[in-house]
Amino acid sequence: MTPHAVIITAEPTEHASGNVCVVDRGASVALKTDHYEITMVASALQSGIAERRAVFEAFARRLPAGRAYGVVAGVDRVIDAIERFRFDEETVEHLVDAGVVADLDVADWLRSYRFGGDVTGYPDGELFFPYSPVLTVEGGFAECVVLETVVLSILNYDCAVASAAARVRDVADDRLLIEGGSRRADPDAAVAAARAAHIGGFDTTSNLEAGRRYGIPTGGTTAHAFVLAHPDERSAFAAQRDALGTASTYLVDTFDVLEGIRRAVEVVGPDIGAVRIDSGNLLAASIRARALLDALGAEGCRIVASGDLDEFKIAELEEAAAPIDAYLVGTSMVTGSGHPTASVVYKLVAIGDSAGAGVPLRAVGKLSPGKITVGGRKVVHRTVDRSGFWTAEVLSPVGAPRAGADAHDPQVVLVAGGERAWQDDPVEARSRCAARRRGLRPEDRVPHPRRSPAIPTEWVGMESPAATESANGEQGQPAPSGLARLAGKGGADMSRALIIVDVQNDFCEGGSLAVEGGHGVAASLTDLVGLDRAGGGYSYVVASKDWHIDPGQHFAAPGANPDFVTSWPVHCAAGTQGAAFSPNLQVALDEVFLKGQYSNGYSSFEGVAGSSEGVGLRDWLAERGVEAVDVVGIATDYCVRATALDAAAAGFDTSVLVAHCAGVAPDSSAAALEEMAAAGVTVVN
Repeated sequence: MTPHAVIITAEPTEHASGNVCVVDRGASVALKTDHYEITMVASALQSGIAERRAVFEAFARRLPAGRAYGVVAGVDRVIDAIERFRFDEETVEHLVDAGVVADLDVADWLRSYRFGGDVTGYPDGELFFPYSPVLTVEGGFAECVVLETVVLSILNYDCAVASAAARVRDVADDRLLIEGGSRRADPDAAVAAARAAHIGGFDTTSNLEAGRRYGIPTGGTTAHAFVLAHPDERSAFAAQRDALGTASTYLVDTFDVLEGIRRAVEVVGPDIGAVRIDSGNLLAASIRARALLDALGAEGCRIVASGDLDEFKIAELEEAAAPIDAYLVGTSMVTGSGHPTASVVYKLVAIGDSAGAGVPLRAVGKLSPGKITVGGRKVVHRTVDRSGFWTAEVLSPVGAPRAGADAHDPQVVLVAGGERAWQDDPVEARSRCAARRRGLRPEDRVPHPRRSPAIPTEWVGMESPAATESANGEQGQPAPSGLARLAGKGGADMSRALIIVDVQNDFCEGGSLAVEGGHGVAASLTDLVGLDRAGGGYSYVVASKDWHIDPGQHFAAPGANPDFVTSWPVHCAAGTQGAAFSPNLQVALDEVFLKGQYSNGYSSFEGVAGSSEGVGLRDWLAERGVEAVDVVGIATDYCVRATALDAAAAGFDTSVLVAHCAGVAPDSSAAALEEMAAAGVTVVN
C-alpha cells in the first residue's frame, strides 16, 4: 500500500454548498502546556531576557534500564505543533480571566506569538543515545521556552513507543507485526502510538484514524463478541466468510482452539486465510494448530498470535521456532513496553548576554546531582567501523572537525526562520529506522542486550557530564569514558567493575564506628586505581556510602547502649564529615551509591545512585554490560560481606580482594569469607 498524502491548509475553501469555511489544520496547541511556561514568559518580559538569543536542547540523560538504543519519533508532529502554537483572542481572554495572565503586555505578547527561530534535530526513525541532542531549538528565550511542554509531551511518548516497537521488530524477524493498542490508550495517544509503532517497524495498525492521517495500512477482523453473538461458531464463521471472504482471519480460541480450527476449515474451506489465537500457551497452541491445519489441507493458512505480547514473549516464541506468522501487540506497545516515557528533557544550553542575532552565545548548564546539563550548542557525528557497525556517538561544539569520512551526521534542519524545512512521512521514517538499526551489532538487538547503551557517547572539546566525586564528596574532574579506559586495558571485552564499600571517615580510625586499618585500605585503593585509573584494569569504579538521614532503630536510642548487632552508635549521618570518604581515598569514581537513608542498609546493592535519579547498583552495572565485580572496603564481616553476597546472587562473577578490605574482628571476618566462598564468591588473598 502506498501512503496517500494528506494536505492540510488554513486557507478558505469553497464547498459545493457555497458556504465558505476554513479547513481546520488542527486546533491550536498553545494551551497543551504547563502554567509555569507562561509564568516564565511573563517573568522574562519583566527582567528583559525575553528577546535574548537562546539555545534549548531536548535530550535523554540515559536510556531505560536494559535498553541498548532509542528510536526517535514524533519530530514531524513537533514541527506541526510549533506551526500551530498560537494564542488566539479566545485563548488569551481565557488566560486573563483565569488569572494566569495579569499583565497587558504579556497578553499582547501572547497574541502576537509566532515562533520565528530555527530547529535542528534527529528525524523520525533515527537512533539516539544518552545526551544525543534529539532537538535543538534556537531563537528568543521566551519564544523557545514556551514550547517546552508540548515538545516534551510529544517526544517522550512517541520515542518510547517507537523504541519498544523496534525491539519487537528486532526479535520478530520478518513476521507480520500488527499494532492493536488503541483500546489501551487515550484516543489521541492511540493515533500517535500507531504512527510511532509503524516507524519502529510494525506493518499495520488497527487504528483507522492513523490510517487516514498517515497512510499506514490498517486491518482487523472480528472479536470474541462476534462469535458469542451467534448461535455457534459455525454460524459466526459463515457470516464472516460471507461478509469478508475466505482470505480474512478467523478467531478460533473462543471455546477450544483445535475444535475452532476444525469448524473454521469446515465452513470456510482449505483456502482459509488465517486463524488467530488470543489466549493460552501460544507455543503449544500454535504447534498443534499448525499440525492440524496441515492435516486438514489448509497448508497456506497463516497463524496470528495475540494476547499481552511484548518483545520478551515474542523472543521466546521465536527462539522455540513457534509456527507463528504474525503477531498482534497492543498494551505493551502503547505503554512503551514498560517504559512509557523516553525521559527526554528540554534544557537551556546557551544564551546571549543581550538581545540581537549577532550577540555571542554563552554556554550554560546545570550541575545538579543526577541532572547535569552540558552547556553549548552541539553538533554530532556517529562513527562507524570497517564492518559498518556504529562505534560512538560523538558530541562536539559547533565548528569542531568531524572524525572520519564515513561518519554519519544524524542532525537535519527542521525549521528555518519559523518555517518548516523538513517534510517526512512514516514510511520514510520506518525505512530510516531499519537502516540505522542495521548499524547495531546483533548482540545489542535482543531483549537483554550485552551493553546499555550499545555505543558510548563521546565528548570532544567539551566536558563529559559523568562527574566524579573527590575524597571529600565534591564534584571532581570527569572520569575518562568507558571506551577510553577499555582501549588501554585490554580491549572491548572487558566488563569488570570495582565496588568500593563504605570507606568513610566514621568507619576508619578516629571515627564513631572505627575499624582498624580503614585508612590503610583507602590508601591501598588509591594505589590500586587512583585518580588517573592507571591500575586495576576496571571498566568502571563505583563506591557506596552509608548516608543516614533517619535510619530508625539502626541507631541506638538516645541514652541507650547499642548492641552492635541491630543497633549502632550514630555514624555516617548524611552530609557530615563522618560520612565523607577517607582523605586517603583519592580515586576517580563513576558513581556513588547512597544507602541506609531511612533504614539500616548493609549491602551496596541497597543504595541508590547519587547522580542518576534513584538508579540502583544492580541496574547501573547491568546497563553498562558489567559481568564481573571485585568487592573491597569496610567492613569485611558486615557491609563487604553483604555486598559480595548480593552481587553473586544477582549473577555477577564476584571476587573479594582481601588485601583491600578491613574487618571488625578476625574471627567474624574469617567466618564471613567462608560464607562468601560457599556462595560462589572468589576470595582473593
